[in-house]
Amino acid sequence: MIYRKQNGYDAFKCIADKCPKSCCVGWQIMIDAESIERYKNADGDFCARLNGSINFEESCFKQNNTRCAMLNDSGLCDLHSTLGEDMLCYTCKMFPRHVEEFQDIREYSLSLSCPEFTRMILEPDYEFAFTESEDETLDDPEEFEDYDFLLFDKLEYARDKMLGLAASKTISLQDRMSLIAAMGLKLQRLYDEGLIFDMDDVNFDEEFDCAGTGAILSLDYCTKNMDVLLDMEVLEESWHDSIRSAQTFWNDNSSDFVTWKSAMYPDADTEFIFEKIFESLLFTYFCGAVYDGQIYARTMIAVQSTRWLMMLHAADKNTPLEQVIYLYSREVEHSDLNVNALIEFFECEL
Repeated sequence: MIYRKQNGYDAFKCIADKCPKSCCVGWQIMIDAESIERYKNADGDFCARLNGSINFEESCFKQNNTRCAMLNDSGLCDLHSTLGEDMLCYTCKMFPRHVEEFQDIREYSLSLSCPEFTRMILEPDYEFAFTESEDETLDDPEEFEDYDFLLFDKLEYARDKMLGLAASKTISLQDRMSLIAAMGLKLQRLYDEGLIFDMDDVNFDEEFDCAGTGAILSLDYCTKNMDVLLDMEVLEESWHDSIRSAQTFWNDNSSDFVTWKSAMYPDADTEFIFEKIFESLLFTYFCGAVYDGQIYARTMIAVQSTRWLMMLHAADKNTPLEQVIYLYSREVEHSDLNVNALIEFFECEL
């Protein structure tokens, strides 16, 4: 088994009650089957409190006004403090860690929906990278039916190229993302034509026909297509208000090239932050195309999410960038329905 871990994965520590946006508020916390059985068999004085806080039929923790029933008034988890970290369910142990399985490869990343990781990634000395290790004795790889080893090899090779360009400082981040989006489009076309062996030959110096796609940076495209965010399920209705406000701002400034350029071509320090966000999203999503064939759409999740974050930040200078990032991730990334809606949206561009 090959293990790849994003920079900061092992160093991450939850800040618990100091978190400005607790993962124990808003989300319905699902409980894995093994933990359900442990909770059913728990004994001691805490047992009644624990079992009264679980919806065993739905395999999730109950909520008190959107707060997990295990979350006390001090912002701490009573389950964790009473029974210890080992008794936490898989969801609570893992968040904000994310794992992607690719037959004999396991990739570990961190989610931008966590304010503490967002704080980490905004630090000037944080650089996106991942380490790789191999273990031949542990963790027998799960068998994935119809897994296409050849396609994954091509996707992995393409992602390495993309991440290499993303980290380059020879051109602006916007130009890098446009080239990467165009590359994703070309890869998609080759895949759709059954020309998988030709995917290794796709580079960034080719002329691609990108008309009608997000590979071309456009204020009108980016603003209008925020509508897809309004059609998604939400944790908080205020998120829709933020999207509408940003659309209004950019519609009102549609002819203001200076404002647009300032947002999309920021100073070096701010551009570096968005570069790290883009790299993190590309690492997390791109190779998942081995399961659904959505190469272009998964490329565009990284590209367009980064551009929308730039626009949201410019439209609301009163909200710290860190907050803009983790709110976007909470609302968009942590719903399979929402991620699938983005994939379907970008797929329709083809």
